[in-house]
Amino acid sequence: MASKPILYGTYTSPGVNAVIITFKLLKVDFDFCLVRPMEGESGMPEYLKKNPTGTIPALKTEDQRFLGDSHAITAYIVDRYGNARDDDGSLYPRDLYKRAKVQQLQHFADSILFATCVKPAFAPIFSRLSNTVSEEILKNFDKAYAMMERFLVEHKWLAADHMTIADINCITCMYGLYYLQPFTQETHPLLHDWFQRIMQISEVYDTLMGNSVATSLNFLNKNVSKL
Repeated sequence: MASKPILYGTYTSPGVNAVIITFKLLKVDFDFCLVRPMEGESGMPEYLKKNPTGTIPALKTEDQRFLGDSHAITAYIVDRYGNARDDDGSLYPRDLYKRAKVQQLQHFADSILFATCVKPAFAPIFSRLSNTVSEEILKNFDKAYAMMERFLVEHKWLAADHMTIADINCITCMYGLYYLQPFTQETHPLLHDWFQRIMQISEVYDTLMGNSVATSLNFLNKNVSKL
């Protein structure tokens, strides 16, 4: 018998929050199972059976199968549940070119925003190895902001004229980057407009401003030196 999908991860993870936002937008009920990478739980044999890479998030589907990576999971969720609740397929368009553009931005969120910005900036802080972010990493922020600005020249949203899962996976990373190094209407007008619009969506705002994320922000406020 099918059951509710189960999401494994921690609420401080951009990838986990992207999946949560997608579930909320499609009004899909799910269960959450806490996995704390900082305490080594994502490297335990039981978790590695679910996701061999040991990364979060991981999803247990309704039919008891497992899937890793937030970008794959958000795409799966829309394909699995979107037909009934998202008839035009806007979160993950069915048109092949539009779908490829979404995939391009999904890779951008992973390889640029997360791998070169979020992870090297925040991991040392949460591990209490540092209370600052190096100038080299902050330069990566600037490069990423410039890329985002260029992506937004063609469309109001990153991959299309409407919000897609690419926007969702990018905002959960950009939210953290903005905390460390804000951009403005003057420096990045298109990015600033996009950021303001997507943060007004209740499912996005409520997830990123929730109690668990707020706890992380309180930690950062106490432990990060002024940039």
